[in-house]
Amino acid sequence: MTDNYRRVVAAGALVAWPVLLFAAFLTSPPGDEHDPAVFASMPGQVQVSGLLFLYATLAMIPAFFGLAALLYPKARGLANTGLTLGLFGTAAACTLFTTDFYDLALAQTVPAETAKQVTAVANELPGFLFGMLFPGFLTHVGTLVLLVGLAVKKVAPWWVPAAVVAGIAVPFAVAGSSPAVQSIGSLLELAALGWVARELLRTPTRAPA
Repeated sequence: MTDNYRRVVAAGALVAWPVLLFAAFLTSPPGDEHDPAVFASMPGQVQVSGLLFLYATLAMIPAFFGLAALLYPKARGLANTGLTLGLFGTAAACTLFTTDFYDLALAQTVPAETAKQVTAVANELPGFLFGMLFPGFLTHVGTLVLLVGLAVKKVAPWWVPAAVVAGIAVPFAVAGSSPAVQSIGSLLELAALGWVARELLRTPTRAPA
């Protein structure tokens, strides 16, 4: 596998990640909770959105390797730390999107009140909270470690990590708003990660050891 191939794949993933995330938010059912009535009324949309969120998360894997490869020559320890956190968070986050399909199945097969009770109990299980949900947020931590590292080492301008932070914050800040409003954050991430992708294509890199 050539260095050029790795760079192209990683750069493509850096762009695909926010593009898929934008599409996932745009197609997601309205509301900030998995309302059984809403889910039951749009089963196709629920599945499309869930898959897009999953594929956006999968795109993070080669993207993290690309970010780490850019930082590696300047700060080896920081690159490996960000890569490790990001990959572990991605592995955990991928498990979360199966809940869309289980919530849809519940909405289609049991009364709405029962579906809400089952979901509430599942969301409070320690294995889910501490083994899947909270570790999933390490994707954000790993991303910021790598991007802030790139800014500190003057590989990327400071607006790049700032735009990603804003992009991550937008869906939480406007939770409950329309899917179109929630999707705005991913456009900020696209601007930042697109810049990094261009830089990656211009810079010969070595994969972290």
